[in-house]
Amino acid sequence: MNVLGTEIPQDAIDRLLKWFPPARSFSFSEFQSAAVRCGIPFEVADRAADRILQKARKAGTLAYSGGKWRRV
Repeated sequence: MNVLGTEIPQDAIDRLLKWFPPARSFSFSEFQSAAVRCGIPFEVADRAADRILQKARKAGTLAYSGGKWRRV
């Protein structure tokens, strides 16, 4: 995935999506912080996290409800 000219490796995206256990909901800021810990550069972590969450939502693996994200 290319975000603002920075290539984000697929393994970093996979690690990020597995970071949170299925029973736990999480906020966008928690997801963004985890993105940085998974190797996504801080400068593009906000935009990358948004794109990753939206792709997962469209794929039906994550849902947004009550200000939190959770696995479906």
